[in-house]
Amino acid sequence: MEFKEDLESKSAPKIRKVAAKISKGKIEGYESLLLSSLKMLIQKPKSWQAQSEIIKAIGITGTEKSIPHLKELSKQKFESTLLYRDLGFSICLLEDMSGGQLNYTASILDTSNDLLLSGACAAILFSGYIPSSEDIVKIIESVVDRDQNEGQMITPRCYIAAACYSWPAELTTSFLQKCASSSWSGLAEIANDSLAGRKSKYVLI
Repeated sequence: MEFKEDLESKSAPKIRKVAAKISKGKIEGYESLLLSSLKMLIQKPKSWQAQSEIIKAIGITGTEKSIPHLKELSKQKFESTLLYRDLGFSICLLEDMSGGQLNYTASILDTSNDLLLSGACAAILFSGYIPSSEDIVKIIESVVDRDQNEGQMITPRCYIAAACYSWPAELTTSFLQKCASSSWSGLAEIANDSLAGRKSKYVLI
């Protein structure tokens, strides 16, 4: 196993670099080692960037066996709040995308944690998944007004606006028109691309 030594090194920079490689190459077989590294580094708040890369690597290359631990982490309090986005992303990939049903996403649509929901929305975009009409309506209702610090932060609706280019126009047009009037020019551009049925060139993930 090429990356075993680095993952067991307890060095946050080494682990971060290797986790990013595993994600990028979608290299499977490291789930247990990644989980062990995460359990070790989660005790060190300053290593949040390495934690972030590990969580994403688990989501992209792992299995459902990691879901309970990630869900447990999502309920904890973190100084580095961006970890919630990574946790939402990976839980959604492992539970919803692999199962073809938005059970986890549905369970957090009412959350006050915008970053957690952002992660799930990012996973939907990342995977190219097209939800049922009923789910599309629920998701849009949940994210349409989540625009706090838009531009400084990528809000949940930014990911959904980007995903909408391949979703039914009759369900998404009014939502996209609202996004197109965002004070953040990036979202306006994404929304206009989706309204035209074009995949946005804007890279969100």
